Amino acid sequence: MMNIALQVALYGFVVAALPAVTASVVRAEDVADGRKIAQSYCSRCHAVAPPKQKGWTNAPSFSEIANRPTTTTESLVAIIQTAHPKMSPGAQRSPSEAADLAAYILTLKQQK
Repeated sequence: MMNIALQVALYGFVVAALPAVTASVVRAEDVADGRKIAQSYCSRCHAVAPPKQKGWTNAPSFSEIANRPTTTTESLVAIIQTAHPKMSPGAQRSPSEAADLAAYILTLKQQK
């Protein structure tokens, strides 16, 4: 049987590590929701699914964006929540929608 001190230390470690582990887990529902958002709002300018192609505004495809060496979840969320050139005013997304859209975009990594 484990002694109390060891149990407390183990519990403390698990509690401390849990946010880091759960933050990196992307649910399939998040990706599916992100794909729906991409198709509804982003496809006017970006190619939102492979094959590699440009949107009508010559905006980069989501596959190209996903495969940039500097692309991270955090960088995508920041860009999605900030209006960028030629983006319609209604295209900015809430934090949870931006996270879902970022999760979808990152699934396209190395699908050039």
